[in-house]
Amino acid sequence: MAQFLEGQAKTNEVVAALISQLTSKFDAMATHQIAQIAQQVSHLSRPQGHLPGQAETNPRGHVNAISTMRDRLEESPVMVL
Repeated sequence: MAQFLEGQAKTNEVVAALISQLTSKFDAMATHQIAQIAQQVSHLSRPQGHLPGQAETNPRGHVNAISTMRDRLEESPVMVL
């Protein structure tokens, strides 16, 4: 009986150490994920209906257009650059 109690005490110590390690790893992971979510939310906190401050220009300098058969029957659109 004494051997069983000693073995159980050792097992309890090992389990307690493992639980402590897992808890610290979980806390670190949760802190990291909260920081990531906060960063994403800050990017989305722009007022609704507003566009970003800087417009992006077309890096190619030209525009590709696709017209359908219906466009050919009607007046063709004119693109101004």
